[in-house]
Amino acid sequence: MSYLISFIVLVASILLFFALSRNGCRSFGAIQVVLRIVVALPLLGSAVALHFLRTNEATSMLPPIFHGPAFWVLATGVLEVLGAVGLLVARTQRPAAFWLAVMMVLIFPVNVFVAGQTYMGLQMPGVPVRLIMQVIFIWMVLLAGYGLPGNAKKTEANYSSRST
Repeated sequence: MSYLISFIVLVASILLFFALSRNGCRSFGAIQVVLRIVVALPLLGSAVALHFLRTNEATSMLPPIFHGPAFWVLATGVLEVLGAVGLLVARTQRPAAFWLAVMMVLIFPVNVFVAGQTYMGLQMPGVPVRLIMQVIFIWMVLLAGYGLPGNAKKTEANYSSRST
């Protein structure tokens, strides 16, 4: 599966979420709070355990086109931390979710590059499996940050309303 097809599928998954959300999103209460935590924890764990503590090993996962791989590994680690923390703060949960979804699209070439290989003792999934995993994670991030697509009540308390 090519980079282009994967890119199209990932972007389409984000566009589909927002197309379904054209009438706003509604919170799904405590489950959404739990989902924010469930999404934030692996981001924080990955940032610390892989990006910060094992930077040298992580650089081997980057395609050769990325010059200065340590910079990219550390920068994406910082972005993962900021995104995870942003998901946990009500005021920033939506922008954090949006930019995390965008980052998940932009880092996918790394997943394609390592597909089927073994890194740090872990067998990396093939591209089709990883693509499905990435789409699911993108949707989890968007649901955590925005809520369920659908008819949202237009109140100040529910800041999912949009001007029409």
